[in-house]
Amino acid sequence: VPAFPVDTHIHRLAWRWTLSSGKSVERTEVDLKRLFPQDSWNTLHLRIIFFGREYCPAKGHDPGKCPICSVIGRRELFR
Repeated sequence: VPAFPVDTHIHRLAWRWTLSSGKSVERTEVDLKRLFPQDSWNTLHLRIIFFGREYCPAKGHDPGKCPICSVIGRRELFR
């Protein structure tokens, strides 16, 4: 069964990467499901988590070092 579970990691990264408004986990789930094809949801969920751990951690985040934040990240991350 295809699912796109949105936990705090996915929610935070979707907001940082301007993929969602970040208002709620539910809103983020809707936004991501609209952006990505259903057959990619399960795999993409895990890839986002692993990418975030490596390049875009919750603590000590440097948006200039994240390959995604540095290109499409929210500008307020760079203040």
